[in-house]
Amino acid sequence: MYCIAGKNQCSLDALSYLISRNDIDKRNLSVCINSDDDGNDNWQPSLMKYANDNDISILSLNDLYKIKNLYFFSLEFDKIIKTKKFLSKNLFNFHFSLLPKYRGCHTNYLQIRNGETETGVTCHEIDDGIDTGRIIDRLIYQIDINDTSKDNYLKLMSSASKLFINIFDLILSGNYSSTEQKQSDASYFSRKSINYKEEKVNNEGDLITIHNQIRSLIFPPYQIPIVRNKEIIKSKLFDDHLILTDIDNKVHVYD
Repeated sequence: MYCIAGKNQCSLDALSYLISRNDIDKRNLSVCINSDDDGNDNWQPSLMKYANDNDISILSLNDLYKIKNLYFFSLEFDKIIKTKKFLSKNLFNFHFSLLPKYRGCHTNYLQIRNGETETGVTCHEIDDGIDTGRIIDRLIYQIDINDTSKDNYLKLMSSASKLFINIFDLILSGNYSSTEQKQSDASYFSRKSINYKEEKVNNEGDLITIHNQIRSLIFPPYQIPIVRNKEIIKSKLFDDHLILTDIDNKVHVYD
């Protein structure tokens, strides 16, 4: 049994890939959906809806615990896994950072806010820590200086889909190698560590710092930063100024 657990386009891409394979019986496919998946597409497609449309079983974690020959793949799954409850040891997560940096939550926002120039997705074995399992592989890409959090999240999802397809057969073979994460390089952020309703652009610091503040909060439909009383959806950095585009597509110079 193969299970895709999670949400959004990356989880659909992974499931679609498995459906397309002639060597996998659809009866051996399942999904485990996030708690906020109501079966309706919104800005991202619903994994529940896609599974129902393709006659794929929807199972709970309690169902999955009992399956010995399970391969469990987490792509943006919203629950912490307790490995001892599973009969299977084939539990894998695709985390949206270059582990061991940015374990936990808010990885996408923090990468932009901190001005990272590269990021990627890490496939790791799931253990009883939070994103602490042994690393199997990573897919790395460069972050553009003007990428918003939404831009980066879309790239992270695409990278997760590619990495899943690239290493699925290797994982299935059991012949992959894995490496322990270096604790000295690790960072962790809890779900409660950031409240986006309270995150504001403080207009302090140099232009790159302000630019990073602005673009890290650009993620419609969730949030849009307010800069000088304008709702900003794009920030472009130049040597001595920013070009800001507001929600009405009007352009403003920030210097």
